[in-house]
Order: sequence, then C-alpha cells, then structure tokens
Amino acid sequence: MTEIVVNHLTRMKAARICVAGVDLESGNHLRPVTGPEDPLTRDLLVENGGAFDVGTLVDLGEIVSAPNPPEIEDHAFDPDQATLIRQLDHTDYLELISEISHASVEEAFGDDLQRFDWKYAVDEGFGNGSLACVRAQSTPSLEIDDRFGKLQLRFNDPDKPAFLSVTDLRFVESDHKTYRTDLIDDVQDRLLRGVGAYVHFGLARAFRAAGDDKRRHWLQVNGLTLEDGPIDMAR
Repeated sequence: MTEIVVNHLTRMKAARICVAGVDLESGNHLRPVTGPEDPLTRDLLVENGGAFDVGTLVDLGEIVSAPNPPEIEDHAFDPDQATLIRQLDHTDYLELISEISHASVEEAFGDDLQRFDWKYAVDEGFGNGSLACVRAQSTPSLEIDDRFGKLQLRFNDPDKPAFLSVTDLRFVESDHKTYRTDLIDDVQDRLLRGVGAYVHFGLARAFRAAGDDKRRHWLQVNGLTLEDGPIDMAR
C-alpha cells in the first residue's frame, strides 16, 4: 500500500490530467503514471467520483517504479486500484507543504537547472527530480498573457523575474479550457496583499523549443498553495 497526499493536479491536452503527490512514508514526491493507451483524465477527479483532488489522501495500490531522469518520481499504477481515503483539512495540508518546501528553485532542482532569459530548463536526460515545492520569498504575480492567452506566474527570484506557464487544474472550468478569471483575479489580489504562497513546480516532458538545438525540460508551475486557502484557493 502506497499513500500519497495530492499536491500537483495539472491540466494537459484534451481532458487529460497529470497527478502527483507526497509519499507519506518517504516524504518525497511520487507521480502515478499509466501507458499512452490509458491516459489519466478528469474522470479520476473527486468531482467525477474518482480519488484525486488537491489535498486528498489516496491509496494507489500496487505501484512499480519507472524512473526516467529527471522524472525519477514516476511510478506505474492501475487507476482502478486507487482509493480515496480522506480529504486533509487546510491546517494539516499546509503543514505538510511547509515541511517539504525549499527556499529556492536552485535548491530544489540542483545544478542541472539552467536559466534561459525569462525561463528555466533542464537538458533532456539530466536532473535528479522533476517536482518540487518552493516557498515564495517575494510576491509572485498571476496573470493571463495577452499575447498567447495563457496563464502565467511572474516568479520574483532575487536576481531576475521568471515568467512561467501555470497548469494548475483548479484555474479552469470543467470544460478543461475556460479560465476561471474570478478565481485568478482573487488569487492575484491576495498575493499582492502579501498572503504567503508556496509554488509547486514541475519540469515538463522534454521538447525542442523553436530555435533551440537541444530538447529540454522546461520549468512550469503545476500549482499554488496560499496560506489563507491552501486546498481550493477560495477564501
């Protein structure tokens, strides 16, 4: 039996999702994965009768480690065996996130993390982890980029801000594409007022960006935890 507390709930293409959580036995991140013929979808969410939501304690059943650096957290599992145990309350969830958090992205992802102007990335096949949580040391900013219509987070690290895509499933409606602008605006207002925040980072699957000579895993924001609304972000 392997139990995780879900803290990464990511929107992917179509109705697909990606899930990851904290393994309560080891304290490390664990990502349950399936083969391409059986992708994870919104059907597995609590709202649709499944086991997964931010803050849920889930028994994954039997798992098999399937690391592929930097995705060392990957473990194959059978979604039909996943069982919802309970939903953590806000206090317990926030305490867990605080315990696993790092002080910076550099500390979280190590020397293989490279800076590229306004982004971060790790070369394909390198890195010792693809998931991490960082306590924001200065106020981040959440907005929809007018150029591309994508949600992004301005992450104010000490030297230079980074602008990172946000894939947190909670920021979209059940149609899997329409942004919940009311929630986005509310979260942004609270960030600007100084509400403490933890940023859940993930390295995307490797691809070659336009004009690049290498395939890289680009850093994105899988989720946010606000101290005044740790699980659903609503006040």
